[in-house]
Amino acid sequence: MKKIVAVASLLFACSASAAPITDIAGTKALCGKAAEAFGSGDPKASINLLKPHWPLPTEEIDNLAYQSESQLKMVTSRFGKVLGSDYVSSKVAGNSFVQHIYIGKFEKHAVRFLCVFYKPKQEWIVNAVFWDDQTPLLFE
Repeated sequence: MKKIVAVASLLFACSASAAPITDIAGTKALCGKAAEAFGSGDPKASINLLKPHWPLPTEEIDNLAYQSESQLKMVTSRFGKVLGSDYVSSKVAGNSFVQHIYIGKFEKHAVRFLCVFYKPKQEWIVNAVFWDDQTPLLFE
């Protein structure tokens, strides 16, 4: 139990000291690292990379990581071995939103991996992260 508390404290300390993201290039770099972790079959690591910039309760983010991990295990049996990730595109909406789209590659299928960032003032924060198998939407 002490080890769990120590690890949780370390993660919280790391997340509290994350450098703010002040430009769109920083959002793309962060999303790219998260997509790479996801594309290596580790959605929990992916979510943990985004966590310091995500103003949701830690429990909610941890729950998302757990759900993603469970769902990815289920689709891996149908989609085949995890093969990595690829960058697809970025879209900007006004001065306050940017979305980066990657794909998680599998042997038999791919999934979209999206990061949406919001800039309420001077810094970009994570607004939403999700993945799905709606690959036809990559062409819109």
